[in-house]
Amino acid sequence: MPNGRRRPPGQSPTSLVTIVLIAGLMVAGSTLLTAASSPAAASPSRASDLQRRLEGLNRQADQQVEDYLQAKLAVDRTRGSIRILQQQVDGVRGELADARASIAARAAVAYVQGPATDVASLLAAGDPADALERAQLLELLATHDTDQVQAARAIERSAQARASELAAVERRQAAILAEMADRKARIEQLVAQTEQTLVQLRAAERRRAAAANRPATTTPAADSPTPPPKAVSGNVGAVIRYAYAQLGKPYQWGATGPGSFDCSGLTMMAWAQAGVSLPHSSRAQIGIGRQVTRTELQPGDLIFRYSPISHVSLYVGNGQQISATHTGSTVKLQSAFQGQIVGFSRPTG
Repeated sequence: MPNGRRRPPGQSPTSLVTIVLIAGLMVAGSTLLTAASSPAAASPSRASDLQRRLEGLNRQADQQVEDYLQAKLAVDRTRGSIRILQQQVDGVRGELADARASIAARAAVAYVQGPATDVASLLAAGDPADALERAQLLELLATHDTDQVQAARAIERSAQARASELAAVERRQAAILAEMADRKARIEQLVAQTEQTLVQLRAAERRRAAAANRPATTTPAADSPTPPPKAVSGNVGAVIRYAYAQLGKPYQWGATGPGSFDCSGLTMMAWAQAGVSLPHSSRAQIGIGRQVTRTELQPGDLIFRYSPISHVSLYVGNGQQISATHTGSTVKLQSAFQGQIVGFSRPTG
């Protein structure tokens, strides 16, 4: 027998090759699994994916919040219409009650005195001129009664029309309220997803920072106090000072202060310091005042983003803006010309 190593009985050269290949694949697989579970290897791509997801969620939330605020403005308008219509209905019903009372009083007099009374007084008149005056008076009274009846009927038709219009506005309001409830639920879901993504992103950043032996940077730090520019004074100065005083306060959708803000809530309250009333909606705020260009920008002007518009910031000069940003962040002093800008406006009282 040859002196080479003896092969176990029944084992062919092919099976040996197979064993070697399987062992190699197991080692490679183990290496890949180790790399996947290693923070230093996996975190960068995961963090960038989470950041993109966070930006997408914030964009969706911005649109949903803006749609919600638009619906809220529509509800406010319908409530104003309802108040006006209700006053009109009440007024017309009062007129109708007065007209009916007047007709009833005339009918009662005619019933008590009888229709012949007026005719008898006419025949009893000794003076022909007096008889003519009485005849004209009777004709006038009869005409007046007819006019009263017709007026009452017209008032009644008006009351019915106003009541129908009021009912239609109330139905429209109910539909908008239902839409608002649906949008609110969607916003809350997006906010929850955003907050969960933020937690994951910060955890990934901490793992990556620990692997690189350096501090994590994803968690936003509180903004340090920044004094407003002294060059801005008067009413616009009050707007700018108010906005600077809110730096570092948390973003919260639908909020108008004092402890938290959303984007249009901040600009609305800032411009209120100058006596200018803005609606709580970035899409509605662009229609207040005068449209300006980027080269015309002055402190206090508003900067609008995205199409359809769903974000607004306050320009404070020197190429900077103050903005209530997104869920999980705060009111910030930022570069004014980042992102998709679609317009600028200057609010006026």
